[in-house]
Amino acid sequence: MILLRWITITLFFVLVATLSIHSLNSINQDIGRHFKSGEIIWETKSVYKTNLFSFTEPDHPFINHHWLSEVVFFLLNGLIGLKGLIIFKAALIVAAFFLIFAGIRKFTGIIPFLIAGIFGILVFSSRTDVRPEIFSYLFLSCFLFAIFRAKYSNEIKWLYALPIVQIFWTNMHIYFALGPGLLFFFLIDRLVHSPTPIPAKSQRASLFTLFTKMPFVIFILTSLATLINPNFIRGALAPLTILRNYGYSIVENQSIFFLTDYGIHLRDIYFFELSLIVLILSFVVAFRNHKKVVFEFLMAVAFMILAGKMIRNLGVYALVFVPIVVSNLSTIKPARISGLAITRDYYFSKLTMPILIGFIVLFGWLIKSTTNNNLHQWLGTPKKFGLGIPDGAASAVRFVQENRIAGPVFNNFDVGNFLIWKLPEEKVFVDGRPEAYSVDFFEKIYKPMQEDPTLWQKYSEKYKINYVFFAHTDMTPWARTFLAYISQNKIWPLIYLDNSTAIFIKRTPGNRELIKKFEINQAP
Repeated sequence: MILLRWITITLFFVLVATLSIHSLNSINQDIGRHFKSGEIIWETKSVYKTNLFSFTEPDHPFINHHWLSEVVFFLLNGLIGLKGLIIFKAALIVAAFFLIFAGIRKFTGIIPFLIAGIFGILVFSSRTDVRPEIFSYLFLSCFLFAIFRAKYSNEIKWLYALPIVQIFWTNMHIYFALGPGLLFFFLIDRLVHSPTPIPAKSQRASLFTLFTKMPFVIFILTSLATLINPNFIRGALAPLTILRNYGYSIVENQSIFFLTDYGIHLRDIYFFELSLIVLILSFVVAFRNHKKVVFEFLMAVAFMILAGKMIRNLGVYALVFVPIVVSNLSTIKPARISGLAITRDYYFSKLTMPILIGFIVLFGWLIKSTTNNNLHQWLGTPKKFGLGIPDGAASAVRFVQENRIAGPVFNNFDVGNFLIWKLPEEKVFVDGRPEAYSVDFFEKIYKPMQEDPTLWQKYSEKYKINYVFFAHTDMTPWARTFLAYISQNKIWPLIYLDNSTAIFIKRTPGNRELIKKFEINQAP
């Protein structure tokens, strides 16, 4: 029986790994900029604080809250390559789920973990790209592991490591604010569920005693650890201030309500809504059994709000969802049939075997579907199992390099990061960091010049644009308007087109030979 349980658990982690090992479809997105940024930081031994990669707003202040992740990505890419990074990412995600399992396994059974785990991985499946946030998943799980061990197993020793973990987390991803937040919820839980009643006349003294104990000291040290970053207080406050000057909206920053109102139906939202039902039912069980769940309740409310406000937060929500549901379901009391107590041993001996065999069959089907790419399609993602590295805009970049096309270049938001990586000698017009540009840049220059031909002429002359490097998969209204206009503009003939990228070049004497050789006639 024990062997069968561990086989089932192993299959669960195999499923997590299988869902995490998929083609690097985000090759045109942030990863390229991370490589180049990490290279610069590694070579200069300093973290830049302005918009280093653009010629439009080169002096705009920029807080690089994930600089250490970029250094790690740069070094690993040199050692193991892109395919190795996919495996590395999958290993971190498996480690994150394993830490959660290790933190709660002492007070729960296998079946509650599998129930919560399946819902958790379905919600999590959309957040498995190679990005700095993968480090947040690992660090968040470290905090959950330590806190659940402290709360339910009285193993306070694990909390000692959290301030050190926080230092790394602060410099690797902006989710680092979650660490002190979780510890604060834990302190409230200890205050509410104090092992000894607090007399009214000595309440102040008792609170002082409680908050001078080690968990409070760990909370203070962990909070102070957020100051250990290249930007000190401004860096520590970045999670609270980054969206104040965010001039460009991206899908992953939208709420589930916004996307639903606009008719965007993602399976991520569907799985999230299902998980909310499971989460609420688990609290019904916990409340009925008088479980002390202040920490779990505060955490559930906070992460539900985070996930509801931005779908990019579904990953961290999924990770906290699992231990909360498992903890709540662990309060289910033995039932009675015909006056006989149905004990835990009865469940394991009589019911667990067929349930676990069913799970094994289910996991086998899921893994087979995943390796055949059917499951990823069912999950509504373009990801395919394996270590595939799409070409992205690489062919278009080679065209530019082979024909020695010089800038300045006008590129769109979607492809800027790739150009920073593959065309480092050319400063970009814009890249995928809204926080690195002013709101006015996006609202008064970038978007209007794509929507209005007059403004395009004005700003293309102001910035002396020589060619346009455009990811035509960009579905924004201004991008569609721009492509419709410029494809009919005789001053900007199309000289390159593939399944992701279009290149237009200004009709000048210096470009005459290129146009003569490569111009693609557009349909009238």
